[in-house]
Amino acid sequence: MREDPVEGEELTVIVRVAAQGPDGGVGEVTDQVIETVTDEIAQAGATVEDELRFGTLRVRLTQEQIDELCSISDIASIETDNTIGLGGDSGEDR
Repeated sequence: MREDPVEGEELTVIVRVAAQGPDGGVGEVTDQVIETVTDEIAQAGATVEDELRFGTLRVRLTQEQIDELCSISDIASIETDNTIGLGGDSGEDR
């Protein structure tokens, strides 16, 4: 998707916010960092649909916006929505 985006094609991704320690090292995901990342995602033209557990956000965007999302420094990872099961759809819930 990133190398050959389909124009106008929308997708949902799970964004994991990077944990920040007091000295800039590894630490906790704070509300302040989540708010900053949420603002930067909006500036990139994407939409945060939901704040999930463990410092993750469900984000709706077009394939053309992936590169811009990847440039946000406080993002630790970006996965397609179907990769990570944080939505409560595990098999034992049925």
